[in-house]
Amino acid sequence: MKGVSDGVLLTGTLNSKAAIAKMDTNFNIVWSTELSASSGSGQALLVDGSDFYVSGQAGFSGDFIAKFDANGDTAWYLELPQNSFSSLTDLIKLSDGNFLASGNLDDYPLAIKFDSSGDTLWNYTEYIFISFRKMNAFEKSNGNIVLLGEHVMIELDDEGTKLTDTDFTINQFYDMHFENDTVYMFGYYRDTMWGSEKLPLVELRNANWDSLGSWTLSKGVYPNASNEFSDAIKTPGGGFIGVGKFRDSVNVSANTYNILAVKFNDGAVPDTNTNDSTDTVTGISRQWANSQMMVYPNPANDVLNIAASFSISSVEIIDMQGRIVLRENYATKNEQLDIQSLEKGYYILSINSMHTEPFIKQ
Repeated sequence: MKGVSDGVLLTGTLNSKAAIAKMDTNFNIVWSTELSASSGSGQALLVDGSDFYVSGQAGFSGDFIAKFDANGDTAWYLELPQNSFSSLTDLIKLSDGNFLASGNLDDYPLAIKFDSSGDTLWNYTEYIFISFRKMNAFEKSNGNIVLLGEHVMIELDDEGTKLTDTDFTINQFYDMHFENDTVYMFGYYRDTMWGSEKLPLVELRNANWDSLGSWTLSKGVYPNASNEFSDAIKTPGGGFIGVGKFRDSVNVSANTYNILAVKFNDGAVPDTNTNDSTDTVTGISRQWANSQMMVYPNPANDVLNIAASFSISSVEIIDMQGRIVLRENYATKNEQLDIQSLEKGYYILSINSMHTEPFIKQ
């Protein structure tokens, strides 16, 4: 999903075909477009001004890249038959104005550079085992391209020639962000090569891949389960929110997973009242994790109720353009907000400048 000024874009599967759709701020479908592949799934979205790009899986042994305009009309659709299972799971724009789609060809890395007309400039693949969950990419300041595929980081030059590869071996990473020559990698820590202990992990590395430290969620987590960060998004304040899943150490017998959300940095004072612990990492600090908070009803008409396990000192409502449309100060754990004056649409509720919750005003 990607946000745009007047709604959101979604990609996935519609009638067994890869598809893209646009929804307005009230989550009404504005348009949807099925792609010409007989079967498949959209995996990645990129917004470039009024142009939208999508990539993903086409059939079993193929992948695709497509370009759309703001009305959902297809400018071009490029299907790339492969010799085995394939999918393109990330899209980025490069400094030279061209684009890169990255993913996997079977268990190996795949990267395709293309221009805005859909012409392929080069592609890269190599028999380096990465598994096939997700392959992220970013461009360094010198024009080199970095691919992150679970346990290996690969650096290419701007012509698609491999320069180096770094194997993390034990730890696995499923998402990453690159900012100010620092790589933030989200995944899980494993105790040994074939150990069963897995804990949600964020690791920082510089542009030379030297480790700057890491943050691991350990307290209250049952380690012998698939605990992990699977995705991360940037926040307006310059931080990150990592999301994933974990099994708690108290209710192990239930054999169920909990949703995990942890906010890092973002220019706020770290919340020291939560029980999840761990290392202080250069340039990164936990803001909140698994906060016990309920916002209801959602969608809401006239009143929005807030119930929290912590004291509420301030509340802000932010619209889709990032504007603060309501601000209140409190000293309580429960509150009712009068939202009658708000226009219908999609908003973000921010509590204590740290906890956020989306809601819809009907």
